[in-house]
Amino acid sequence: MTNFARLVDSCDVSEFASDPRPGWSSAMALFGATRCDLTTLPASARFIAAGLPFDGTASSRAGAAEGPAAIRQSSIIFSSYIDSLGEHDMRDMRTGEVFRYQRPVVADAGDLHVYQTDTLRTFRAVAAEVRSLASTDATMLLMGGDHSITFPAFAGWRAAVTARRPGMRVAYVQLDHHFDFGDHSALHGHLYHGSTARRISELEGMESHRMAFVGVGSTTRKDQLDHLLASGCHVVPACAIAQRGAAEALAPVLADLGRCDAVYVSLDIDVLDASVAPGTGNVTVGGLTGAELFDVVAQLRTLTLGALDITEVAPRYDPTGRTQQIAARLLFELVYRRPPGASSDRNGVSS
Repeated sequence: MTNFARLVDSCDVSEFASDPRPGWSSAMALFGATRCDLTTLPASARFIAAGLPFDGTASSRAGAAEGPAAIRQSSIIFSSYIDSLGEHDMRDMRTGEVFRYQRPVVADAGDLHVYQTDTLRTFRAVAAEVRSLASTDATMLLMGGDHSITFPAFAGWRAAVTARRPGMRVAYVQLDHHFDFGDHSALHGHLYHGSTARRISELEGMESHRMAFVGVGSTTRKDQLDHLLASGCHVVPACAIAQRGAAEALAPVLADLGRCDAVYVSLDIDVLDASVAPGTGNVTVGGLTGAELFDVVAQLRTLTLGALDITEVAPRYDPTGRTQQIAARLLFELVYRRPPGASSDRNGVSS
């Protein structure tokens, strides 16, 4: 079997630079941001976005390759609020929080290279290009694509940040209805959307207590769950969030991962119940409500966020457009929401 744990070591961004993108790649920029590429990353950007339009390992319903374009299109709905209404102190009527929406410096590098019929080449390209994107101090915002792309994206991001700061402690938080800890698929082999977390756990130096699974609600093998718990992984089921609220349910995760230097958060949109977000490959029964997911993300914002991806948005299954709007709204709240009275420096960081 290929040594997937050393995948990123064999990657060089120049190998893929001259290759074309697929026809469904998105030309629009997230929040109408400045467009850039891997050779012109702006040093002033607080956030750098990129798309990963790949769903070559879909085993239920394909369509997540269309996710990046749909999320970008929906994002304009929210960023236009600031353009038309300006900045004001706001009160969140659901939580009582007072805050401001402020436009930070965001750059969009477009869609990275993917190869729909060649998963390994896609993974090598994603790992190399994400590593290049992560060469700045900006927080990465990645849009998938099926959930398989998170493994090479995490590997590339981790290689970049630990190269800049050797010994850096990084953590991985997965918001998903499933554990994605499988080892092998008869359809796809060892690299597929259901093996993402397992492949990440195999990366050298990736300790189990720095991995968290949040919002899980699907059935799973008992021996697999027992292994994850015994190895020290954090597991926060959807039912715990519903019963105790996000703050209490996530308190042990925040206490432990709060000691890490940077956290990668991966959000599979099927963590939401299908009645909330129908536009995805797997139909989820018993998933989180929209309010619960936003509460979870608000708690995770207290961690040192280095990168976030949103995967498995498949707009063809949602004629209402609400699934991609939820994804775009999550990014908007993450990027734009700031404490009241905060000012922004040239990097868009609130003081």
